[in-house]
Amino acid sequence: MPSALESIGLITEILTWVGLVPGLLLLLAGWIVRHSGVKWRSADGVVFMDGEGTGFRWFDKHHGFLQARLPVEQERSVVPGSDVLIYYDAHRPMTYRTTPPPERGTILLLLGKILTAVGVAAFVAGLIVMLML
Repeated sequence: MPSALESIGLITEILTWVGLVPGLLLLLAGWIVRHSGVKWRSADGVVFMDGEGTGFRWFDKHHGFLQARLPVEQERSVVPGSDVLIYYDAHRPMTYRTTPPPERGTILLLLGKILTAVGVAAFVAGLIVMLML
């Protein structure tokens, strides 16, 4: 019959494999998701109004001066001549938004950190149990 320390050692080894391997894979997947896709940059834009409607202009080092029309629902909330923070796609600057873009891969990274921490803690506990045998 195995002793209590042998049983704890077996449990910690299982937790090490169950936590560490998927945790590291989730960290890698979260990193890939976060660094792929749209590269958002921010710029200070100025709101303007002309005969066609309201829009904003901003400057990009690679594309020069750019301008875009505001959606109709946002036209009432801005004053011509005011500054607005704009987030735009670095590769396609006419893809823009006025709200901060969401962080991608956050859930994958969080789950990866939790599982990796459980795996490392189980590994350390397993080493301590092994030294006690």
